[in-house]
Amino acid sequence: MTPVEIGLYLLYALVVALPLLPGLLELRAGDDDDPLKIDASYARDPRFLGKSMRAKVEPIVDATHGEARVQFLNRKNEFALITDAYRSPDRVRFDDIVLSRGDFHVGDRSVMLDVYARGDVAVGAYAQVRTLAAGRNARFGSRLSVVRWIDVEGDCTIGDAADLGQSVAASKRLVIGAGVRFSRLFGRPISVIDGRRAELHALSAGPLLARASGARRLVKTLTLDPGARIEDDVVAAGDVELLPGAVIAGSLKAGGTVTLRANACVVGNIVARETVTLEADAMVLGHIFGDLDVVLHAGALVGDRHAPKTIHASRAVRIAPEACIFGWLIAERGGQTTAKDSPA
Repeated sequence: MTPVEIGLYLLYALVVALPLLPGLLELRAGDDDDPLKIDASYARDPRFLGKSMRAKVEPIVDATHGEARVQFLNRKNEFALITDAYRSPDRVRFDDIVLSRGDFHVGDRSVMLDVYARGDVAVGAYAQVRTLAAGRNARFGSRLSVVRWIDVEGDCTIGDAADLGQSVAASKRLVIGAGVRFSRLFGRPISVIDGRRAELHALSAGPLLARASGARRLVKTLTLDPGARIEDDVVAAGDVELLPGAVIAGSLKAGGTVTLRANACVVGNIVARETVTLEADAMVLGHIFGDLDVVLHAGALVGDRHAPKTIHASRAVRIAPEACIFGWLIAERGGQTTAKDSPA
């Protein structure tokens, strides 16, 4: 074998062994022998986008006096109009970002980029906005189109047939109309058209808040009789159905569908491999995680006014008028509120 051939073989061996070298060195050092540390108290903030925007724009507003047009965050082609308050008629189109020290009101069919207002926000019908952060309450007309997100410090009301983009969050009540499409919502509570029916239902849930026994009941499938009550957590291999007025005081995990008939209740969480359905005035006071869809009928209630919860659907969410959610709602493949006169 010639020296050239030997050199080629050695080069080939080096190329093969080189990617393995860092792993071998790490294995020898033993630095990763300890378990991975995870902060169990970590919670993602559903209002992160709005808070981040405020942190960036408030120093700009504070440093500017009167009305001015300034370059926005050192971006060459973006400018911000800074004003004490803003009002405009219908069909206005903004080429600049708007930063208002007070209120922001625009009429129908207006088109906006990014908007920040320390006061109240009112936007007419058929409007479009990229991002918006409101310091107090906000009201939007029907057919709103959101390109990215909206964040509101107070109450937020959105009309029918809106497309809510990536997310809409409100620190207080979020009321959305019929035929609204969404991906992520946060509110305390989220109500569809009028959620008072479900909220009043929540006030009568006091006796249901007793903790479960801590025991676990394993079943293949479960149909819980009307008015019956289980004190344990339930784990089912298949489908679970709670007939009217039935109660599970613990949490529920199912390998199939979960259906709560009228006025049925799960005090804990629901985790299901298939669709979760809450019929009229059914209640879940914990989280809901569905590998398929989550469907809420009229008067259905999820969460607790004192401890916001999460609905997460790997596919879609459908919500009927008068349903109510305290907390965070995530539909990975999109969600929609139904029309006023149709079931979920």
